[in-house]
Amino acid sequence: MLWKTHKSNPPFEIIDLTITPWVAGRKESGKGYILKLILAQPFATLDSVLYANASGVWKTDDSSSKRAVYCANINEKKQHQNELILDANLVKEYGNQPPKSPKHQVMIYYRYMNKPQRYIHKKPNIKPTLLYV
Repeated sequence: MLWKTHKSNPPFEIIDLTITPWVAGRKESGKGYILKLILAQPFATLDSVLYANASGVWKTDDSSSKRAVYCANINEKKQHQNELILDANLVKEYGNQPPKSPKHQVMIYYRYMNKPQRYIHKKPNIKPTLLYV
């Protein structure tokens, strides 16, 4: 699915977007981010999120009854391949890592009027890192 359409004003109102980094007690367990998105009204077609080259899927958080709250827990993946294979054939491009996104920008993917679209949120609230032992 191609997410070519970038919108500067999404069809939903973001009240708050917080990012809480987390680190596991052992190196092989990894690290990641917990994202919490609060909207003014529920938006049924939120799809996924991309932050720091890690992606996840939005899930509704039913603990808050007053507002529409969505959460995503994403793991940062280890990069195994640093060298890119540039080719016009998309099959030969398979395995390339996506380009690094600017720091502290969150890409929110959603569907609106049955078309895939994305919105770049540039000012998330970064919370202190959670350390799991």
